[in-house]
Amino acid sequence: MPTPSTTSSADGRVTVVTVTYGDRWDSGLSSTITSVLADERADVIVVSNGASVRVQERLRECADRAEGRLEVILFASNRGSAPAFSAALAAAYRRDTPVLILDDDNPLPAGALHGLQAVVAGLGAGDGERVAVACFRAVNPVHTRLRSGVSPRVAFAELRPGAFLSTDVFRRRVVARTSSITDVRTELGVFRVVDLPNAMWGGLYLPRPTAALCVLPPEDFVLYADDNAFSARLRAAGVDIWLCLDIEIRDTTDWRATAEPPRSRFRLPRILRTADADLWRVRYQYRNAAFLSAQQAGSSPAARVRLAVNVGVRLGLLFVAAVIARRLPVFLAILHASVDGLRGRLGHSYPLPGDGGRIGT
Repeated sequence: MPTPSTTSSADGRVTVVTVTYGDRWDSGLSSTITSVLADERADVIVVSNGASVRVQERLRECADRAEGRLEVILFASNRGSAPAFSAALAAAYRRDTPVLILDDDNPLPAGALHGLQAVVAGLGAGDGERVAVACFRAVNPVHTRLRSGVSPRVAFAELRPGAFLSTDVFRRRVVARTSSITDVRTELGVFRVVDLPNAMWGGLYLPRPTAALCVLPPEDFVLYADDNAFSARLRAAGVDIWLCLDIEIRDTTDWRATAEPPRSRFRLPRILRTADADLWRVRYQYRNAAFLSAQQAGSSPAARVRLAVNVGVRLGLLFVAAVIARRLPVFLAILHASVDGLRGRLGHSYPLPGDGGRIGT
């Protein structure tokens, strides 16, 4: 990232929001809060989403020391990421400041806020353009592909109407003839950006004009793909989303590794190796993906036919693999959740860890 200069025009307060759950104080939350408060212009809002008593105590201690710069919103039980980020963003919007969204294990790099505000100015947001800027995250393989010059059209091929997750038997090979990376000249130097259809929660910066739109995620997504749905709402409100390849947010935990179940003797689709205790993850993932796929297909007969075929192919292959691996309960969870999503049945439908098996908020 270009080195921030002392002549940066970035000034005023910035509100950083994050969501935590369980007991993640030592795995990233502590360093994330510390890094944000190290920037004297930044305040932080933390939603304790059914977090442990220990984390709640640590948050109270930090709030006492932060002299008004740390606000804590307590949820007694885990309501999912969408309601939690919705509460955090609603509180941040009331402050009438730019907003930076971080995961609870995303320490804020020194100078990142200056860089983000410089990029926003370089993109012409000062002239009334509504933009959002996402920070590069190596943990996301799509970000790495975009940095190598792969076009968003290729990297996000699953967004084509009729696709279902990564399955699209009708997909034609798309070759990017030129790099889609754009150089943005700012007072801090040149930053490389690329158009981004979908942004993750962690590292997404909303300048003040964008934050003033008060866009919130759909709470009935509960979790998984709620950041994609939030991105769609931003785009529907006229916001252009850009990925800045030169401002990087590093994760203290590699979620790809922690989400990977132990390997079996023969290669199975990773989803079928999910432990029974984690089936709630599978249900929300497939339900919300199916819902978004149906939304993308819209009323187009051709897209709806493609979607039906792609759903059948993906679920059919998973069924065969589940029979071989004797993991039919996992397949049935996927099947039922996919049907729920295709029929538009959202909400807190499956119990989350820490909610005592209760359904509902």
